[in-house]
Amino acid sequence: MASKKPNDDGMVNRLAGRGEEAVTRLVEELSKNPRVSDALGRVMDAKGRIDQSARGAVSQVGLAAADELKELRKQIERLERRLAKLETTAKPSSKKPAAKKPAAKKTAAAKETTAAKQPPATPPDSSAS
Repeated sequence: MASKKPNDDGMVNRLAGRGEEAVTRLVEELSKNPRVSDALGRVMDAKGRIDQSARGAVSQVGLAAADELKELRKQIERLERRLAKLETTAKPSSKKPAAKKPAAKKTAAAKETTAAKQPPATPPDSSAS
């Protein structure tokens, strides 16, 4: 492993600072040039027209644009947070027992009603033996 000298970080920071200063000076000089400014203006106009055309094409196909998707995602996140809040506030009050009994269990009264509807069972014939 190569050992790192304590002053290596200082050198890297100085080089990064010099690079930033050089780029800043270059951008300032370019922004003063009218040809560069005009070219940048035309590029930005073209980008706007392309974006507008792309949005039109996407909407004709029936797809949502990126900004619409971003807004829909935000809306879903808001709804999920509201739902989570509602679920946490509803938990303490949901300790009530279930009002309905399962359909598989019949009460004694229901069994009597069912038995009354059926005809009485005939005893087996004891003389047939």
